Amino acid sequence: MSQTIPPEILRFSENIGNFALVIKGEPGSGKTIFSLQYIAEQSEKKSGIYFSTRVDIDSLYSQFPWIKESIPPENIVDATQSILPKKMEVPQFIKFSSLPEFLKGLYTAIEEKRTEKFSPIVVVDSIDAVASSVGLPVEDVCAKIIDVAKGAEVGVIIITERTERTALDYICDGVVTFKRKLIDERLFRELVIEKLRGVEIENPIYYFTLHGGKFRYFDEFRPIELTTFIHEPHPPVRDGKGTKFYEKNMFSTGSKIIDKIVGGYKRGSFVFLEVTGEVPPEFIVENIAGVPVENFLMQDRGVIIVPCKGLSPLYFFEFYAALVGREKVQKNCKIIIPSEDKDVEKRFPWLVYTSYRVDHFVNTVNSIINEFKREKEDNVLLFLCFDKIESDFGSRGAEKIAMKIISRVKFEKDLCIGTAFPSTKIDVKLREAADYFFKTFGKKGRVFIYGVSPPTVIYNANIDFSRPHPTLYFTPIT
Repeated sequence: MSQTIPPEILRFSENIGNFALVIKGEPGSGKTIFSLQYIAEQSEKKSGIYFSTRVDIDSLYSQFPWIKESIPPENIVDATQSILPKKMEVPQFIKFSSLPEFLKGLYTAIEEKRTEKFSPIVVVDSIDAVASSVGLPVEDVCAKIIDVAKGAEVGVIIITERTERTALDYICDGVVTFKRKLIDERLFRELVIEKLRGVEIENPIYYFTLHGGKFRYFDEFRPIELTTFIHEPHPPVRDGKGTKFYEKNMFSTGSKIIDKIVGGYKRGSFVFLEVTGEVPPEFIVENIAGVPVENFLMQDRGVIIVPCKGLSPLYFFEFYAALVGREKVQKNCKIIIPSEDKDVEKRFPWLVYTSYRVDHFVNTVNSIINEFKREKEDNVLLFLCFDKIESDFGSRGAEKIAMKIISRVKFEKDLCIGTAFPSTKIDVKLREAADYFFKTFGKKGRVFIYGVSPPTVIYNANIDFSRPHPTLYFTPIT
């Protein structure tokens, strides 16, 4: 699950008592929410003080309602210099026109919050506003605030909108930079730990969201380990006759979360997932394609799979068997692989061999579809990994296979999910044929996905293992 304050920053503040940490970033990059989140965690000890020099307390409560419960009003000092009357009563308010007046107010607040067990940690948001109010350079103001904090033996976090390297980087013990980027015109956020004196930085970059007005960073993607995974099948999201999905001519994606994002998949659709970065193939099998596969199997519908390159058919079988039970996979699933050995032993009833001829492969797929439809009188799902198909049949062969299968799926109102990795050459044709088009990419073990059609924000994707049945969840980057 997504987490709050990075562990390196927590160790830094715990190990170095009277530290000075500067947090840099452009407006809207997440500095204020992060500092409020930090104070919220410290408020359990009643030891965090948030000096707001830009936004008054009633505006803070309006923008971030959660802090009413998490941060006591007495832990917030209103140091704004507005001439307008305050809309609400402020427990702590300082008025200043010079740096000595501000420092006096800072020292007084520190002493009031100090206890025998805890010394407060102070956040000044922002140093730029203080410097502007007193008419002094930011570096001079920062140095004086650090002097007061160190003299009082407390830690201080200083927020600045100056992103370039300045003297602040050398004055302070730690430097953290917040970055706000665009990926394919979609918002993406990262926190970069530049320096933390006395602390080993195991992970210098954290990717995060401000969803719900809170700072959360993302955990590394953890694939399901079949050796330790004990399944507990859960009811499918039913989308057959008599359901709202059926009335709307839709399939469920198999996930209520994804259904809420895209509304389900229209019957007769080709869903294309393009992998554009370091994404483990297990993520595709277990999540984006895996969820609808599981949902079809649980409703005793036919599923046809062409495995990803580098993953054995047995892995696919064992994974889905762990989710829905071996009997349902054996009854409802066929996995197709080409083989040059005409006399290959058919040890597994769910495994279908075909030749390396395009027409034979397509005929085999059509034959299995026909068989499923005769037996079940229901729709079929095809999960095709085009990196494997292209490797076996070449680009031209893979393109012919894709167009023939997708055409039948659209005509007969079934569902096809296709994946392509960076090495796949026919991805342009697959994009053109797609009714739903998603891109996924990985960064430092974290996996992200967004919709191109329909367009969505970027989501972090991971698995929740706290439940009896592993559950895919998505966190939007906002």
